[in-house]
Amino acid sequence: LQLQEQYHHKVIVLGVHAGSLAFYPPFNLTTPEGDAWWSFFNFQQNPTGTINRKMINGGYAYDTPMWADAVAETLQEEAALEIIPTIEYDEATRNLKVDITSKALVELPDTYSLTVCIMEDSIVGMQVTPEGNNSNFLHRHVFRTTMNGAWGEDINTTAIAPGDEIKKSYTKTLDAAYNADQCYIIAYVSNSDTKEILQVTEKKIK
Repeated sequence: LQLQEQYHHKVIVLGVHAGSLAFYPPFNLTTPEGDAWWSFFNFQQNPTGTINRKMINGGYAYDTPMWADAVAETLQEEAALEIIPTIEYDEATRNLKVDITSKALVELPDTYSLTVCIMEDSIVGMQVTPEGNNSNFLHRHVFRTTMNGAWGEDINTTAIAPGDEIKKSYTKTLDAAYNADQCYIIAYVSNSDTKEILQVTEKKIK
């Protein structure tokens, strides 16, 4: 949150609950996608994070003291593409439709994937803290699910030229357990092989 405020929300946060400390019966924010990411990236402890899934010291995990410098360095990089989301949400049916336009700003020679996530902010529930168990902890930026799988969908088979636009659409019925007033779409394009994220966007569902 401090980094978000410092950089005027140019930093997008997605809190993924996974690992041995993530499940407090009956309160459970774990997900199949989160478990898949935890296993693939070989995380060993919480809290840990990634910065655009860039590798460091042979792995993907950044300890908390490393976040500030890594974020500052990443924000100096030239943007490779722009992601433009359009959202339609029907409150009566809870049907969610998301259209994503990915526009290349430079040549992109590899294969890339688009992942569309649903994030819910400000969920109250159990959390283990240094002071003990807190059943009224405010969980921020909670990853809930994806609209197209843990690793998303490949968006190209050949190199993408500057100015090229790739359009994708996804629909999903929003789970009744989610507070639609606090839900956001987080969409990101990543390198399909290295998993490094090139660009990300966030938009409120309502």
